[in-house]
Amino acid sequence: IASCLVGSEMCIRDRPKLKFLRGSTEFSFEGKVDLVDLDEHIMFGCKSGNCGTCAVQIVEGAHNLSLKTDREHRLFELIEMKEPSMRLACQCSAYGDVVFLEVN
Repeated sequence: IASCLVGSEMCIRDRPKLKFLRGSTEFSFEGKVDLVDLDEHIMFGCKSGNCGTCAVQIVEGAHNLSLKTDREHRLFELIEMKEPSMRLACQCSAYGDVVFLEVN
């Protein structure tokens, strides 16, 4: 399997990839990855879906993420965020290629 180096991260071709636009970082993974474990790429606060610090915009690949949780719906309703491409990273898992725009 061929690999490539993007930014300072290693990616392996033919595996799903997560790409972070602001940090210009991309890496590959197997199976699934819980975004809450990616604090080197995403700023987190409470890690429980209450503060919104880890909000990310999904540029591509929303279908490769777990479904929105009740906590996400509640927080986005509370702050009147109606943009469907916004997610709380602490509340989702990725199963395939996703491109993120880090908000914070």
